[in-house]
Amino acid sequence: MSLNFNKNLFNVFGSSNAFQSATMSKATATNSQCGTLRTRLEKYLPVEGEVIIDPTLPDETKVTNCQNALLNYGTGANTLNAHVQTRLDSLLDDMQVSSAVKSVDSYISDMPESCYNINTIAGTAAGATDDLLAASTGILNELDQGIAAFDGGTMEKVDFEDLLDRVSAELGGNLTAILGMISNEVSMVQNMYDTHMRMAKSFKVSALIDDPCVRPFLVRLAGPELSAVLVSDFGVDDIPDL
Repeated sequence: MSLNFNKNLFNVFGSSNAFQSATMSKATATNSQCGTLRTRLEKYLPVEGEVIIDPTLPDETKVTNCQNALLNYGTGANTLNAHVQTRLDSLLDDMQVSSAVKSVDSYISDMPESCYNINTIAGTAAGATDDLLAASTGILNELDQGIAAFDGGTMEKVDFEDLLDRVSAELGGNLTAILGMISNEVSMVQNMYDTHMRMAKSFKVSALIDDPCVRPFLVRLAGPELSAVLVSDFGVDDIPDL
């Protein structure tokens, strides 16, 4: 048997992670920073069982809300990492299917082929969330500096509380956007594979309907919608109980 494939590519796919995304290291760094800052905020919470609350401490609810936002964002960063790794692991399969599907979509809609689906499913791996990660890193750095300033007496409590609220809001908004991108990609990948499967089944029926051994089973087991297509498009006239 004669084989014709690139030996260097073969070796690469057997010895390393052929595809990598810089987004993963950014998400990991953000998650780590969230954990560190969440721990640093603990000192502002009252000691359990404490009767008299220190009036110099920031509002407990604002601190807790910020900690929760940090926790949720860190969890979201891990979710992003796992999603990107999945996209990298299946990249070639996904691209092969999406390349076929863009031709199917063009054929079905009578429109020019588009790269929209391909761009969508590879978005996060290719850096679509990087601006959100950068914005989150910016507000986290601001919180880091704010903690140091508040502890050093150069930031008033009201300003620090405003910062806590802003961190909670911005992290929450960025997380929603990131999770939305992930959900959109997952949905697009599923729809893409469903379309590819429908195309494959269409080819199979077209190829098998004239096989004298297979035809009787396709005809007998076809549902009403498939039966109608077999009659209208393939000239089948032996559909039972049509």
